[in-house]
Amino acid sequence: MPRGFPPLLDPADRHVAERFSYGVDARLADEVRAAGGGRAWFEQQLSGLVLESPRALAVATWFPELDLPAPLVRSMQEQGQRTVRETADELIARTFALRTLTRRHVHETMVDFWTNLLYVPAGEGRSWPWRADYDRVVRQHALGTFADLLRATVTHPAMTGYLTNDLNRKGALNENLGREVLELHTVGREAGYSEREVVASSKLLTGFTLDTTTTFRAGYDPQRHATGRVRVLDFTHRNADADGRPALDAYLEHLALHPSTARRLAKRLAVRFVSDDPPRGLVREVAKAYRRSGSDIPTTLRALVDHPAFRRARWEKTRNPSDDVVHMARVLGLQPSGATDGSAFIWYLVRQAAAQGQVSFRWPTPDGWPEHGAGYLSASRVLRAWRSRYDVSGTAGPVLLSVDVPSKASQLPDQWPLTLAQVVDHQSQLLLGRAADKPLVRAVARTLDVPATTELAGPDDLSDQHYRLLRGTVLNAPRGLQR
Repeated sequence: MPRGFPPLLDPADRHVAERFSYGVDARLADEVRAAGGGRAWFEQQLSGLVLESPRALAVATWFPELDLPAPLVRSMQEQGQRTVRETADELIARTFALRTLTRRHVHETMVDFWTNLLYVPAGEGRSWPWRADYDRVVRQHALGTFADLLRATVTHPAMTGYLTNDLNRKGALNENLGREVLELHTVGREAGYSEREVVASSKLLTGFTLDTTTTFRAGYDPQRHATGRVRVLDFTHRNADADGRPALDAYLEHLALHPSTARRLAKRLAVRFVSDDPPRGLVREVAKAYRRSGSDIPTTLRALVDHPAFRRARWEKTRNPSDDVVHMARVLGLQPSGATDGSAFIWYLVRQAAAQGQVSFRWPTPDGWPEHGAGYLSASRVLRAWRSRYDVSGTAGPVLLSVDVPSKASQLPDQWPLTLAQVVDHQSQLLLGRAADKPLVRAVARTLDVPATTELAGPDDLSDQHYRLLRGTVLNAPRGLQR
């Protein structure tokens, strides 16, 4: 390897970082090395002691109205000071910014995973003033236990509104949330519950209130709770008290620890972080760790990462569009610095994800975005991704506003002369974490219309246009969408 090139991470170390981050940039690679490798870095991330970057902490100041109480947000909308779409779009942009700037990579990826499982879309008419607070609650529990996370999200006003649980009351049961808690959030249809058990599930969820017409204030009214003995699968409860929340807590705890929930969550985690068709042995071992630990999320993730199937699965996953535009920004060193208007870089990332067919929190139904990667690989999506990478791979351009762009010299080797082929190899290592193969070198040489053997004396010998095309072509290599 020529002098001045970034040291490559060990493939196994990089694999862990790739699966549990939104892009392995030079800083993250240094953090993995400093921790003693990918597994040690992963353990640091699970500890919750990693300090967030100042840039990520500053993102909250870009969107201050997201932290306002839901009734006030509703009041502002009534007065024409705030729209539903503005609130939804800001939550999405804030999420993209945090993914781009975070140092708490495992936490951020798990927030994404859980919000897609326990799904409430942004901008939905019955839940929108509460959706940012729902995000806060998921973040609070993302690396705790699933039992605590389930209780906090199922009873949250955003979920109450979205799945119409405020209409679920004694004498007029609404089965929407009671059904989805079983089908989507925990045991799944394969558990074999009956329609009668869906009714019992809904009965336990009565009592929660939400004023979706005026104030959006939320509460609990014991007079609305339907009492009486219930049975769901192997859970039974007298449910005799007017305040049904203790009974509901016991029910959700039982569902969280149910073997069917363990298998379902283990499969979904394996699909997200290992492969679209994970081995049954991996799913079985992860489910065991989940149940033995009482649904402890770090313990469950350790079992997944330590399994041989995880280590064998390098380059077997593709990024969905939301992940991919963030990855593009991270590896190119593009750090958003604000969101003052629609021309800011962070809004460009959101628009690009939309153009490529997938934006976090915009899936229209309660099951969340599909975790399998194949559905995101249409020809039109890949073409738009290629164009976007060329757009932002240089040091200037109409889309590079409200963003810190690294200098060309800082992104190129610091010791010269080098051939074009060597510079391509450097960029492949920097952006993709692997040495350039011959097809990639040929592709860049053809794109630049320059022989791969051309000798370059320094960064100034690479024009800004050639620099942009070189980096864009490297990112557009087949491995550019894989992780």
